[in-house]
Order: sequence, then C-alpha cells, then structure tokens
Amino acid sequence: MSNAQVTVLDTSIIVRQRLEELHEWYEDWKRVDNELARRAKKLETTPIDIQKGAQIGNLRKRLLLQQVKRPLEIDPEVVRAVGYPALRQHLVEQFARLTKEERLFWLRNFMFIMTPDIRQFDDKITRLREYRSFGQQRNVLLGGESGMGKTTYLDWFTSNFLPTIETTRNHVPIIKIDAPEGHSPRPLFQRIILACGMNYLQRDKEEDLLQKLSTFFQQCGVEVVIIDEVEHIKSYGVRRRVLEISNMTYGVPIICASCQPHLWVASDPEIAGRWNDYVRLEQYAGKRLVQLLVFINLLLPFTEESFPHLHEELASPKGQGGIAGLIRKLTKGTVRDLMLLIREASKDAIMNDLPCLNAQLLERTWKSIQTRPVKHTESVPTQDG
Repeated sequence: MSNAQVTVLDTSIIVRQRLEELHEWYEDWKRVDNELARRAKKLETTPIDIQKGAQIGNLRKRLLLQQVKRPLEIDPEVVRAVGYPALRQHLVEQFARLTKEERLFWLRNFMFIMTPDIRQFDDKITRLREYRSFGQQRNVLLGGESGMGKTTYLDWFTSNFLPTIETTRNHVPIIKIDAPEGHSPRPLFQRIILACGMNYLQRDKEEDLLQKLSTFFQQCGVEVVIIDEVEHIKSYGVRRRVLEISNMTYGVPIICASCQPHLWVASDPEIAGRWNDYVRLEQYAGKRLVQLLVFINLLLPFTEESFPHLHEELASPKGQGGIAGLIRKLTKGTVRDLMLLIREASKDAIMNDLPCLNAQLLERTWKSIQTRPVKHTESVPTQDG
C-alpha cells in the first residue's frame, strides 16, 4: 500500500462523517491557499522573488488536491466481499437523510477517486521507493490519452508528500515538474532546483545547475522525481540530460508521464533501456466501463438506481450497450470527461429534485457542456490529466 491514505468504500463509511472531513479539508486548503496568495502579492520583481513566485504557484497547484486528502477507493474485492446490494443500501439510507446542499457538497468526492487502475500504479510507486532502499533504481513511463487522470493522480500523490522546513534543510521527498520545451537543458535544471525549494543564479552555467541539482537532491532527501508532459522534451541533448540526472542521483526513480511516453524513449536505446517499465491508463470501454459505472453508482447521492441495468450489461457478451454505450459515445471513455459528465448531471438532478440520473439527463447535460464553458469551482473540481 502507498503511504498516502485513502478511505476504502465499505459498510464502515459514515456519510455525514465523510462530509465533515470534506468540509475540514476544504477549509484547511482555503486558509493555506489564501495565505500563499497573500505572500505572492508581496513579492517584488527581483530574480529571487520571481523564483519564489514560481515556487508558490507550484505549491498552490499541488495543494489543490488536498481538498480530497483521503480519496474514496473503489476496491472490487471489498465490494464483492461486502456484497453490492448491501453496500448500496448502506449508502442509500444515509443519502436519503441529506439536505440538497449536503448532496451537492458530497459531489466533491468526484474530484479524485482511487480507481483500480490508479491503485495499481500507486502500488507500483510504493515498490519503486522500496527498491531504492535496497540501492536499486527503477524508472517508469506513465502513459494514457489526455484526460485519463495521469496528472490528477500525480498532483494528488505529490500533495501527500509536501516539502517541510527542518532545522538544517528543506525536506522534499517528492519532486514534480512539467517538462519544458526547447533545446537547452537549463529550464529543466532550473525547474527541478525550484521544486527543491532552492534558488539558482541567472549566470549559472549548465554544469553549475547540474551540480547544484545533485547537491540539493542529497540535502533535501529526494526520493522520487516526476516529470509530467515529458514529450515536450524533443531535443536529443535535453533527453540525454534527463538520463544524466538519472545516473547521478543515487538511485532516485524518475517517473516520466505523457500521452505516448514510449515514443519519447524510442529513438535512444540507452534511455529506452533505463525507462523499460511502462504503465498505460487505458480508456474505459466495454466491460471495464460498465464495471466503473457500477462502482460510481454506489457514490451517487440518490435514493434510486441511476444505472439500473448495468449488471445485465456486465453479464452481456460485449457489455457495450445501453447507458454504458451512451456514456462511452459522449465521453470517449476518458476519466476527465466521464467525471465531468457525472458531476454536472448530478448537480442538475439534485437542484431539480430528481431521484437519479437517466439517459435523457446525461445527453442534455453533455450538450450543455459542449456549448458553454464549465466552471471548475472550488467546491467541485474535476478529475483531469
């Protein structure tokens, strides 16, 4: 299991207690975010203050996922052990006692859900960190079409291992950056240094930055480096610098994520040999989509079944008809669009006192999403990336 905590969906779930936790996490996040925004406004335009502003901006992005500090985890084995009808009834009885405002707030859970696919990758990261304790290094590629939840998961993961200021150093266990474009490795080095909570000088040469990076990794106790959107690094020279970072960072695993990360390593056998562990988050279709919707149905704060025939679709040869087929057609099977559709349709149903979701509401909601910008409010952000 990951060191990051989750709440497994079972019959021990107390809905009002979960709502209290969501409120507490939201208020904690809002307080810290407001303080960081205040600090950012006081910064000057000096080079060091500009770097501090970038660090604050990155930290605020990471903290956003702390609004769902312990996401709900849907574990198929747990659901089977408890029994789907019993678990659904356990939740429905509690949803029936919620006010409209409480049901709307419950939808914050859809900001990030630990799905079985994401759980498998989270467990892999845990193993990577264990390998390092034995002096071994494993680098991983994380792939998947845009919208499959890569960035959301990585942001949530890093938000559980925030930097801490200790007596003699910054402790930064997890570093996450977005890969820069261009033919110079300087922006890459600079972003990693800033992620350590440190600063660089404008006059620093590439070798100066690389040496600082190596020193800061040791000082800050870095355990994992995450480079998101790694396909932005198209230059052969910059790719080799990523390999060099891997060579000199004492077994720290580097996770490189993008839509097609295997293409990023394809033209360089040495890099491909180092990043030879590849995990891909596939789009949801067929039985996988039906199974996911079965689980999501457990979380919908309604007293009636939104997808009453899903179990029949799950037992069908292809599992691609009915409402699952409609959702696949609308969202293309991406987590981002699926969660956005479920969230917006649920808001509509709650506001109009509907007992559940239905195909007509889903289609109408999707048309509305396509014709207007959806506001990703503080109360219910979306699962993206």
